Amino acid sequence: MQTSLGFNRISLVLGLLVLAMLPLQVLAHAEHDKARFVATDGKDIGRCDKPLRPCQTIGYAVKQANKGDKVLVAAGHYQLNDEEQLFYLSSELVPVLGGYSRIDHYQLQAPQINRTTLSGVPAEWQDRLLRRGLHTLRDGKASLSAGLQARLAQHQSLSHSQPAQQCVDGKAGNFSCRNIDLVGHVGLADFSSRPSAANDIWGHVDLNTGTEYALIGLTNGTAVVSLATPDAPLEVGTISGTLTSWRDIKVYQYFDNTLRRWQAYAYVSSEGSDGIQIIDLNRLPDAVSLAASYRTVVSSHNVFIGGVDYSTNSQNSPAVPALYLAGQNTQRGAVSTLSLANPTQLSFLWQRGTALAEDYSHDVAMMQIEDSRATSDCRFSPCQVLFDFNEQEVQLWDASVASSPVKLSQFTYDRASYIHSGWSSEDNRFLFVHDELDETSFDINTTLRVYQLDDLRNPVLQHTWKGPSAAIDHNGFVRGNRYYMSNYQRGLTILDITDPAAPTEVAFFDTFLPSDGAAFNGMWGTYPYLPSGLILGSDINSGLYILQDNSLTSAAGSLSFNQASIEVVPGAIAQLSVQRPAGTGAVSVAYQSFAGSAVQDTDFEALSGRLSWAADDNSDKTITLNTLDSGEAGRRTVFVRLFDPQGGATLQAPAMTTVAFGIEPPRPGSLSFVQQNKRVLENKTVQLSVQRLGGQDGDVAVDYVLQTASATVGEDVVAQNGQLNWADGDISDKAFTLELIDDTLDEGDESFTVQLVSVNGSVLGARSVLQITILDNDLNTPPQVNAGDNIQVNAGQMVSLTATGQDAENDSISYQWQQLSGSTVSLQNAASETLSFVAPSNSATLVLQVTATDNRGASSSDDVTVTVVAVPQNNANTIESTGGGSGSPFALLLLALLCCRRQRR
Repeated sequence: MQTSLGFNRISLVLGLLVLAMLPLQVLAHAEHDKARFVATDGKDIGRCDKPLRPCQTIGYAVKQANKGDKVLVAAGHYQLNDEEQLFYLSSELVPVLGGYSRIDHYQLQAPQINRTTLSGVPAEWQDRLLRRGLHTLRDGKASLSAGLQARLAQHQSLSHSQPAQQCVDGKAGNFSCRNIDLVGHVGLADFSSRPSAANDIWGHVDLNTGTEYALIGLTNGTAVVSLATPDAPLEVGTISGTLTSWRDIKVYQYFDNTLRRWQAYAYVSSEGSDGIQIIDLNRLPDAVSLAASYRTVVSSHNVFIGGVDYSTNSQNSPAVPALYLAGQNTQRGAVSTLSLANPTQLSFLWQRGTALAEDYSHDVAMMQIEDSRATSDCRFSPCQVLFDFNEQEVQLWDASVASSPVKLSQFTYDRASYIHSGWSSEDNRFLFVHDELDETSFDINTTLRVYQLDDLRNPVLQHTWKGPSAAIDHNGFVRGNRYYMSNYQRGLTILDITDPAAPTEVAFFDTFLPSDGAAFNGMWGTYPYLPSGLILGSDINSGLYILQDNSLTSAAGSLSFNQASIEVVPGAIAQLSVQRPAGTGAVSVAYQSFAGSAVQDTDFEALSGRLSWAADDNSDKTITLNTLDSGEAGRRTVFVRLFDPQGGATLQAPAMTTVAFGIEPPRPGSLSFVQQNKRVLENKTVQLSVQRLGGQDGDVAVDYVLQTASATVGEDVVAQNGQLNWADGDISDKAFTLELIDDTLDEGDESFTVQLVSVNGSVLGARSVLQITILDNDLNTPPQVNAGDNIQVNAGQMVSLTATGQDAENDSISYQWQQLSGSTVSLQNAASETLSFVAPSNSATLVLQVTATDNRGASSSDDVTVTVVAVPQNNANTIESTGGGSGSPFALLLLALLCCRRQRR
């Protein structure tokens, strides 16, 4: 054994020496799997993505990186010349790591051997940089300016929720602003899951109650926040997920005629391993739950739903809504289409037969057209045009038939760096395109490109808008003649796009206080479609923002409905008034109806058109909606929306109104289980709840009955039948508890059913039978877990340990790491398979243990020993003085001997 180990060590040393003389193969492109390389003798040319051709400065390398890339810095001395570069060093999305060497092609981090030293860094940053393998030189010159110190302190306070603040004289409290008020805020520290960062955002209005909600992606899950009181937002619940910096969220809402109520689900994609999480929003405002997970894909960068109105998230056209995936782990990440026919059981409608690497899709968007282009460029009218943003070009698809899209065209532009996302204007004639890397690649200010779409087969660049700072533009959405853009370190930027060929900035709200530079901090996403007119924003560093847009005051006036809802009798004509209280100049606005719970041509006649005002006309205009008396009992709803204002007028809330007609007959509602089938340990109790949905009239009751299956009622579960009762108007859940019997028999897993039985004709819902599986804990075996091989690492090195576990019963496994002995280190992600920490600066022996627990409560543990080797100070000093970031031959040999040896157990 010793001979084998010795031979392996020599082989590893020789291997490293040979490696230093051979070129490395560059990995295939993916959005966030690259490293950028820096050395003192490098050159600031190109993308810094080849270890043999590193760049010279950290700032240049960071500007070449995308989110998720790492910047690896070789040994040597680097001078930071301005405060802006400090934010490059603090980014979590593009971490800068020191302690590398050019000789081994940046393979191993050894901060003491390959000493990476920074000067120009304030002393208060020393500890955080040491954790990344970066040493600081105390030269007495580096210090934060008083202004930056104040901004950093203010930004630190944003980890907790901030009170509402009006924007006055360019400030809303500590926030710089123009024409935007802070209505509410939830800081990261005030979310129940205590996430380290936030990402995407979407909104939802529960059409049963009218209450609005924010859905925000976090590094460890997705939170749903009630905006019932906008200045005091309240977290309803969080659906946990794998740790990742990327999540994307969309919502689908539809009317269930059986339940006579709206049903809604959120769809969450991530770069983790959760598949597509489907969140049940139907128990709001009380709770949210995970309804299902679509596991045909492991990960997906983005998710999008077409064929819906983005205020109601409900179907708004004859086109059946469909869900689109972009950047998933299958099909090279090419866009694919899923059916929403069963909202909790997704199924593929379309995917490319043979996808190439260049087909990778980063994001998608959609518009619907019914003009001449639908017949000249598309197959059908209306035509669903899908925009596919795939890094180096934009592709346009005719997606009118979701199962067989046809490509219409594709385009790119000079100096395209990373074509990221975009959105179309409400007249469907222009497309706003975001490039996420052009600001950093070419050292330019915020840049937004506007394309004319009059010819779908040949889009033409119409205008390039430049912002006042270098902040990166990320995502954007159109509402009326405003473009709402998440602008990273500058926060939210709002553009007036009355003339899309000449956008002008009319408002901003800066959520990242220290800087407006080009780095991946600040506002990730925004959502401007809540019926109330409130704007949502998600900030990577400081959480959820609820904002009020005050830029809508216009010389041309503002347009809105007089009422947010109106009631008529079936068959009556609904007169909808649209107001322009003030303003000069000729203006107009388009309107369109779409179905709520009513059925087009059965309950109402569809309408669309445009209202116009002359130059000095401030009178109300009327839209006439014909309802139809179908003879069916029940309350029906139709939505009518205003969009595409012209002439400089803006849209104010309410820009959508609900027309309701008919009387809902007395409905007792249906009774069904809240839960789905459950799996419970035999020594536990199980609580079940029954809900009353779709009505509340009269007294209702239901019996529950336990029925033997493979588990015997009376032997494996205490025999128990009972009745649940609701009084007139009562819609609260009713609960009962079952007691499982803990026996000592080796009988394996068994199940029984709980069935609801109608009492006096009470109506049962779809979930009237539950299967309860009793998990036997007598035959259960603990999961097998392996903490990995014992390893040796360098002092100051970033270390990752990954546990592997297997369970004979195929139960789910949770992991928990802890340190047993050695110099104390700070454990990151200790409740996941992969643990990370920074090795101490001194020689030490660390023993860490991981415990794997199955869902029956059985657990097992395994230890791993991490030997930390520190370099004697005189050797470290010698190494630091070598030029070129390469390290001395002694350093290379020591690096190979100390860092690469693995002890097999």
